[in-house]
Amino acid sequence: MKKVEDNQEEMKQAEENKALENPAEEKKTEETLPAVADKVEETELSELSADEEVASGSEAKELSVETTPSEIAEPSNEETETEEEEEVDEEEAKRKKSVKKKTVASEVMDWLRTICIGVIAGVLLVVFVIQRDNVYGDSMNPTLESGDVLFTQKISTYFKSYERGDIVVLNGQGMEGYSKSEYLIKRVVGLPGETVKIENGNVYIKPMGHSDYYMLQENYLEEGVKTTMMDYGTAHGYNEIKLAENEYFCLGDNRPVSNDSRNLGPFTADRIVAVAVFRVFPFNKIRTF
Repeated sequence: MKKVEDNQEEMKQAEENKALENPAEEKKTEETLPAVADKVEETELSELSADEEVASGSEAKELSVETTPSEIAEPSNEETETEEEEEVDEEEAKRKKSVKKKTVASEVMDWLRTICIGVIAGVLLVVFVIQRDNVYGDSMNPTLESGDVLFTQKISTYFKSYERGDIVVLNGQGMEGYSKSEYLIKRVVGLPGETVKIENGNVYIKPMGHSDYYMLQENYLEEGVKTTMMDYGTAHGYNEIKLAENEYFCLGDNRPVSNDSRNLGPFTADRIVAVAVFRVFPFNKIRTF
């Protein structure tokens, strides 16, 4: 503004000097002076307007910069990553806790299931398949002794399948000549359909459909042991007897003391409750049969 005013004064001074030198042009200068002043004023207004526009633009730019939402509200990348990591850690911790609870519960259920299956399997085995029996008495010496512990199987009893030489557990309750409640344990020597004869200290077998006897070889007896009859058994014809389809002639290995078919008569198949398969005690005499 000052520069413009200085120029205006200089121009006036120059016009006055020129007018003094040339009176003819003074009038012309006076006529053009207002136009020049108007032009200068327009120039000043234009410069003022431009300055105002620049200032307005700067303020708008400053306002825009100061009020940008992204710069005010947006957190830094580090803060965002930290928050995300914390959320992931919390979710992972919850997941692990849930998995741990499920794992413990599953393990408990597995143990309970295993125990239940074991108990049920044990009951089924004892009732239907295998059982433990203790030997009392000396009627099966020397094969079995009092105090021996046996495992006996019941599968054969379902099929009524027995062989000569099997050591069997017998239910003698109700038979004439036996008043005890304990089971008997004896050896099968005569099978259904055969004829058994005891004579001269030996056992003779006549197979079904044959007419001749053969002497039974009993290597399980102690040397010199004889099989003899008892008066009660002889009176009932047990010294020579033909067995029915479901009858078995059973004797103890210790013939002088055993109470067996020589006195009680033959045992029917339904009186055989188990077959000995394994001696588990004493440990130094473990064996199968």
